[in-house]
Amino acid sequence: MRLLVLDQSRILQWLVLHEFPQGLEVLAVQDFDEAERLVEEDPPDAAVVSLPPAQLPWRQFQHLCARRKPPVPVLYESCLHSNGQDVGLDPEDGYAVFLPKPAPRCELRAAIEALIAEALRHRCEESLSDGTPFRASRPDPAS
Repeated sequence: MRLLVLDQSRILQWLVLHEFPQGLEVLAVQDFDEAERLVEEDPPDAAVVSLPPAQLPWRQFQHLCARRKPPVPVLYESCLHSNGQDVGLDPEDGYAVFLPKPAPRCELRAAIEALIAEALRHRCEESLSDGTPFRASRPDPAS
């Protein structure tokens, strides 16, 4: 499972690495350009965003993630917004969940577990629709 963590402070990256050490590949980026390039070129399974909308066009990022096949579910950490409608998202924009910041570690962990479950559901549905066997992890490109 590949999790994109978009956070300038790297605090969220550290928390994710320490809360989910087994089998989770953390792809840490610090700005929208890096995140956009990664999502377009080698989409992660899910994303966690801890940047304010002034630094990251959330709606544009959400649309980018929702267009992937399978779609990339996103968890937004925010002290300003509590739902997608606050930033112009609607249900057709894909899985976008908002977590108040700062959140207790147990709430962050639960939100990331739900995010990972959603990503696994998308991957399973994708494998069923195209006939490829579902794998919980990505195959090693070297093999």
